[in-house]
Amino acid sequence: MSKFDFNEINKAYTLISSYLIKTPLVSSDYINKFTGAKLYFKLENFQLTGSFKFRGATHKISKLSDLEKKRGIIAYSSGNHAQAVAYAAMQRNINAKIVMPATAPKIKIDNTKKYGAEIILYNPLKETREKLAEEIALKENRKIIKPYDDFDIIAGQGTAAKEIVDDLNQFKIIPDLYICCCGGGGLTAGTTTYLKSIYPNISAFCVEPEDFDDTKKSLETGKRKRNLENSRSICDALLAPEPGELTFEINKNLLDGGITVSDEEVKSAIIFLAEHLKIISEPGGAVAAAATINKKIDIKNKNVIVMISGGNIDADVFKGLR
Repeated sequence: MSKFDFNEINKAYTLISSYLIKTPLVSSDYINKFTGAKLYFKLENFQLTGSFKFRGATHKISKLSDLEKKRGIIAYSSGNHAQAVAYAAMQRNINAKIVMPATAPKIKIDNTKKYGAEIILYNPLKETREKLAEEIALKENRKIIKPYDDFDIIAGQGTAAKEIVDDLNQFKIIPDLYICCCGGGGLTAGTTTYLKSIYPNISAFCVEPEDFDDTKKSLETGKRKRNLENSRSICDALLAPEPGELTFEINKNLLDGGITVSDEEVKSAIIFLAEHLKIISEPGGAVAAAATINKKIDIKNKNVIVMISGGNIDADVFKGLR
């Protein structure tokens, strides 16, 4: 693809909208007063399989040839992409295998199995998921469904922004800021592409866990940077080793900067969201909210779009946050 723009996202939405839940864009008087801004939360934790990943997986799988579908697919993921691929494959009776870390949250492993995929667990300290998936794909002639570094995946994730724009237009709201969680960068790239095409003056920032701020550092240097291998975070959905090649090319031209949040700030944000929005967010899904609640960026008197990207959190982890 020579050029990726909002037209690709519109085409993706036309193709997959019947499969999606149109997730709500919500606000809270209490949170607005607390932050001094008007925050609008995009609740992708309400999407099928509990995260935005279903959008990209559905779009990519919908575009496979009949032969590719017949041969089967393979994906690698810490959990949300795994569930999304498994569910989208189940809808189409496609055989799916998923390479997942043995350390993935139990809810994500269990749900991926429930959706009919075969799981290959690996040790992330000793093995590389991409290499394992490539070996299986080559041996079994399967199509690899990448988690973020694919234009079809990016376009699918970007459909969340089309829904945001539709809702903002309904209420005649012009956004000033967009704050989005970032792992490999697919959601950030797709949604920011769409939002900046409609609102050229909007500022956009990615949010990452401390020690997994590869996109922030890459934006600052202009070149892709890797995270340190011994880094740790509770935000299991955002632990990509480095920005994607395709996603970073998009993000470096669109994003205004990067923000980091600590695990403790994320834990507090999950509780805050549960108390005041009555929703459950997973750690990776709450980083953008954590950035706004903790005022990591000037949001006063601004209209701010905040992405809540997923809600797949183990019950015992959620209970242990207090």
